[in-house]
Order: sequence, then C-alpha cells, then structure tokens
Amino acid sequence: MENKNKVIAKVQGAEYTLVGEITQEHMDEICETVNDMLLDVKKSNPLMNKNMALLLCTLNLSEELKNRQRTNDELRAQIGNLENIKELKEQIRIYKEYADRNNEIYQELSLENDRLKEEMDTVRNTLEQYNKKIKQYKYDIEESRKTILDLQNQLFESQIELVKANKNINSEE
Repeated sequence: MENKNKVIAKVQGAEYTLVGEITQEHMDEICETVNDMLLDVKKSNPLMNKNMALLLCTLNLSEELKNRQRTNDELRAQIGNLENIKELKEQIRIYKEYADRNNEIYQELSLENDRLKEEMDTVRNTLEQYNKKIKQYKYDIEESRKTILDLQNQLFESQIELVKANKNINSEE
C-alpha cells in the first residue's frame, strides 16, 4: 500500500495542492529550484509573459533531465566496467599469489643452486688435488721405472762380468 501525502507546491506565488509519495520538504526544494529557474528566465527577458517563462523553464528542465539521463547512462556503463575491474583485480590478486609462490620457489632453488655451486667448487678442488697427486704418482712411477731399468742394466752388466770372471777363473784352472 502506497503512502500518499498531501503537499503544497508554491510556484511564483501561486499554490498548488498535490497528492503523492513526496514529502513537503522535498516539494519545497523542487519548488525553490523551479522558482530560481523562472527568475533566471525572466531576468534574461523581463517582458516575457508567465506562460512563455514557464514553457522555457520546462524546456530547460527537460534538457537538464536529458543531460542527467545521459550522464546516468554513462555512469552505469562505467559501473559495468567497474565490475570488470573487480574481476581483473581478483585475477591480478591470483596472479600475484602465483608470482609470490614462484618467487619463493625461485629463492629456494637459488639457495639450492648456490649450495650446489659450493659443493661443485669443493669437488673441483678435490679433483685438482687428485690430479696433482696423479701427476706426482706418474712422475714417481716413471722415476721408479727408470731406476728399475738402471738396476736391471747394472744387474745384467754384473752378471756379464760374473760370467766373464767365472770364465777367467775356469780358464786359469
């Protein structure tokens, strides 16, 4: 059930009784706006009659209403865009969480990579030490081989001298 109010509209000194859902305070604000517009219209042409001034005022109000309707439509379109923006913000939030998680993983992998590099440096140093030892062992082996060959040659020469000495001893006997 609608709440009907009886209100009085005062336009240019004339009072009009109206019935509707509007309050008297709101009607007074509307009438003040209309009276101000009528004064502006009459100031622009003081000789204009009351009906012509009301007509111009009505046209001005209609134009303002159309402009506000256009503005309202534009604002509604922007509100629609705001809903898209909300969806985009949610997607950005999700991507940010994804990026944050990827950054955490990257940090962990970076630390692991640093640890593996250190381990690899340690292994590389150990390998270099082993390679140095192997070179030293190869050198030692080569020197030992030369020494063995020299000793074998000396033994062979000693055996030859022994055989010669035995021959000399046998030939002297």
